[in-house]
Amino acid sequence: MTVLLAFSLAASMAACGSKKEESDTASEETQAEAGADPEEIRTIKVGSNPGTGNIFGYIAMDKGFDQEEGYETELIPFDNSTDALNALQTGKIDVGVNFGTAAPLTFITQGADFTIFGGYVSGGMPLYAGKDFEYTDLSSFTGKNIATARMYTPDIIWRGAMLDGGYDLEADVNIMEFKKPAEALAAVKSGQADVGVGTNSTYLGAIESGLQIVCWTNDLDPEAVCCRQVAGTTWINENPELVVSYLKSLIRAEEVFYEDPDYAVTIFAKNMELDEESAKTLLLETNQELWLDPKSNGVQAMWQTLQDLEYVEAGNIEVNDHINVDLYKQALDELIEEYPDSEYFSKTLAERYESNNSNILGK
Repeated sequence: MTVLLAFSLAASMAACGSKKEESDTASEETQAEAGADPEEIRTIKVGSNPGTGNIFGYIAMDKGFDQEEGYETELIPFDNSTDALNALQTGKIDVGVNFGTAAPLTFITQGADFTIFGGYVSGGMPLYAGKDFEYTDLSSFTGKNIATARMYTPDIIWRGAMLDGGYDLEADVNIMEFKKPAEALAAVKSGQADVGVGTNSTYLGAIESGLQIVCWTNDLDPEAVCCRQVAGTTWINENPELVVSYLKSLIRAEEVFYEDPDYAVTIFAKNMELDEESAKTLLLETNQELWLDPKSNGVQAMWQTLQDLEYVEAGNIEVNDHINVDLYKQALDELIEEYPDSEYFSKTLAERYESNNSNILGK
């Protein structure tokens, strides 16, 4: 995996079969059509996890949606949330894509002024076990050794589901905490643990090890969210038009993802350095929801679960002060106006927005 994936104009056009000499002229024409001054086009530094990828970013870059909306993308990889969110806090990156929901919320309780303004993925994180494990419902976990990476999103969703189900996490299960999801997977593979609470990045490893997927995090809690688009509140407030442009390009990429999944798999495989079969499995067969929608209802629920588990001290922090759904709505409204024939924008996404952000919208 390349340490720094900087999207260049030449690379964009070369992917479409154009010569470099033609790319500069073509890009200037594209920017002019979109109303962007080539001299003023800005770069957004986007931090993402190379273990789980950034499919909407890959599509937006490959299709040139980012430049059509008036900005360039620079993808910067981080293999853990702490490093990425520290970089976000110090301004080394502008946006973090796939570093969970719990991690940004935890940083907020520690004084970081972050705002969640969009989504990326929900669900799709497996709980796995050996082939002889029989699963029916949450009661199947009682009396078992459960391996989990503490504070990762699936850990919080599973623990929250157990609490909501009336189970005592100290008396009813034996929780084995690890620092990394890969360590939890190793514990199940070795027989040290009966069940592993996994991440989407460990899914292929679990399957290759002959383990069975007993359920998914969105089976435990359909409203639960994982990776959100997060940025510094000041950066968002100072660059609302740029944020809207960023969201528009990714929403357009989301439409392409669902209309042409074969293309999405090819782009995902290329950027993740995977064979297409593995890319298809990871991208399309893991029960995940890949949506740009902020899903603020799920963020609020995660905030409450973190407090219920005593993972954070919320104090007098109001979580809604760190959620912005308005810029996503503005981006969607502009796309509906610009692409009136798109039922995906005007129906699917518009209805989803109303449903998944009802708490903030007061509905």
